[in-house]
Amino acid sequence: MSEHKLQTVAFDARFPNVNQTKNCWQNYYDYSKCVAAKGEDYAPCKQFFTAYNTLCPNEWPHLVPEVAAELGELPKFTRVQIEDFLEDDMPACTKFRGGLGAFVALEETDALVLDTLDPVVAFRSAKATNKAMGIDSGGGIKRLTPEAFANIVDLLLPDIAIPPADYIEEPLPSLTQGKRISKSVSRSKKWLDEFLARKKSCTAIFAPVVGSHSTELRQVCAQGLSECDGISGYSFNDVCLQVPFSEKLDLFRHSILHLDASKPRYMQGASAPDSVVRAILYGVDLFDSSYAYAVTEQGFASLYRFGGGKEGNSGPSSDENPISGRLDMFESRMFGDFSPLADGCCCYTCRNHHRSYVHHLLKTKEMLATVLLQIHNLHCYQQLFVDIRSSIEAGTFAADARLFLERYGCFAPEIDLPAATNTSIHAFDELDILSKQTFSPTTKIQRKRHVEPQNNNDYAES
Repeated sequence: MSEHKLQTVAFDARFPNVNQTKNCWQNYYDYSKCVAAKGEDYAPCKQFFTAYNTLCPNEWPHLVPEVAAELGELPKFTRVQIEDFLEDDMPACTKFRGGLGAFVALEETDALVLDTLDPVVAFRSAKATNKAMGIDSGGGIKRLTPEAFANIVDLLLPDIAIPPADYIEEPLPSLTQGKRISKSVSRSKKWLDEFLARKKSCTAIFAPVVGSHSTELRQVCAQGLSECDGISGYSFNDVCLQVPFSEKLDLFRHSILHLDASKPRYMQGASAPDSVVRAILYGVDLFDSSYAYAVTEQGFASLYRFGGGKEGNSGPSSDENPISGRLDMFESRMFGDFSPLADGCCCYTCRNHHRSYVHHLLKTKEMLATVLLQIHNLHCYQQLFVDIRSSIEAGTFAADARLFLERYGCFAPEIDLPAATNTSIHAFDELDILSKQTFSPTTKIQRKRHVEPQNNNDYAES
């Protein structure tokens, strides 16, 4: 029998007991510098590699692959944004043999999507020039040209790439003049042409659709993309545009009227359950999955369900707020509650643990709290899409979508559904709340818990 030596990461005096997130990043940064200076075979580089590979999370935040496997068949798409790697002008991962999938330890069956920007971040300081996209990175503001991104794509070999575009960072339409939007459209098309001319790999390309709040310029952009060869799909990133989601859907509708209907459409930043349901009614095909992470980061347990099913019934649970699909596990009433997080849920957390235990873990800032919550919240989020697909196949999605939005008090004027009037709390607003907070329970740093907003525009902190 062969002997295996089990060994943990060596002690680092810079990170004695806490802040292992910084420990993970520092070892990754040290490894990148070491490889650039000495090469992959240099022994100290391998030590940095072992350390960051052990400490850093894998595909799903808070979950290692063995725990994620408990959730069953998770989506086989993993999204990576290049702004997270641009600590130098050319990311260290471009020097890694085997492509980006191997660099981040993805399974070979997983599809990798490479974008430029994180869709959860709404505000940035870097601005575009005529030649390059501005990116805020750990190494300061970087300039990413279409040619440089094409080289990165050829080196990293993702399955899908979303080229640079001139996204307008001014959040309010009143701050954005027509000339600025027109320049954004023409500049983005120019960058796309330069990228396609330079790219050599067979990576599928999802072209960014821009145009801000101008329906006329969105039409111009869409018509230009419809005449462009080498495009496999379309990406819509209006995260920075601070208008109601119903208006974003209307802008989306104006764009797709002039695009190839046979190609998939990916809407970024629309991962909340109500946004997903409303966007599907408009023809969106792909979404990111950051919502489950946002729920977990705030100590919430998901309770929502799309229609009936084997787990639970079609309505909210008895102790659930009439328009909320979540349960705040920080609340003191969880102290002696030994029931599962959600009645009828069959996830690992609900089968083996109860609300009181998760409440205890959160109050003591144990990392296991977010592990258990992430398992449950991802299970609920995954089941949402399973139920949606079943509803579409049965031909009842429009009716089921309306019932779902009504049940949780969602505001959907595009289908004549006003918001619930008995409370001011937004349904599925965890992404908005998270953007106003800093730390996670896993950091073991005291954070200010939010209180429920007193009105639609007030997110107070206690």
